[in-house]
Amino acid sequence: MIKNIIFDLGNVVLKLKFNIVLDNYASNDNDKKLLENVIFASQEWQMLDEGTIEKNDAINRMLKKLPISLHNSCLEIMKNWQDILVINTQILDYIQKVREHGYHTYILSNAPLDIPGFLKRNNLDKYFDGKIISAEEKMMKPNKKIYQLILKRFSLNANECLFLDDKKENIDAAINCGINGYLFDYNNFEQFLSDTKNQYNINI
Repeated sequence: MIKNIIFDLGNVVLKLKFNIVLDNYASNDNDKKLLENVIFASQEWQMLDEGTIEKNDAINRMLKKLPISLHNSCLEIMKNWQDILVINTQILDYIQKVREHGYHTYILSNAPLDIPGFLKRNNLDKYFDGKIISAEEKMMKPNKKIYQLILKRFSLNANECLFLDDKKENIDAAINCGINGYLFDYNNFEQFLSDTKNQYNINI
């Protein structure tokens, strides 16, 4: 019986809309692609998620990969990158309803140190009983240790948890730790509601 629902942030609770900032700070598609690769798809960004690099050091490394003409764009994107985060109001409504039905809700997310402040400023903490942010713990999904950590920290039984994530490798890792997993796609929300009702008896 599911008692706890664990949510990833990116593309689950928060929709990632990279074009929101890229369109503001790049004038053509080639520059947008280069900035996206050097910033959001970079080793440095992963290290920020891991908590193994300081933000200023990451920025300096990114700048070395870019032409001088894009340095200011990079600095502005890194300053305002949280603008890419669009709150998924559909999932927030869902979270509120399942909590009213007695379920406990948690966050398990690969995310940099900026994220806890973002959650607080947007009054999102109230939707969750606890959270694990990778940069704070210096470990990331799909490392099994981060799944074991959330179970231990909040005294959860793995078989009573359902984990929602948009990446299959993260779901597979959760399942290997005994946690139920569901590959989430916010574009198919009605299918999600149907599947979780039929598979886990979550009926809201």
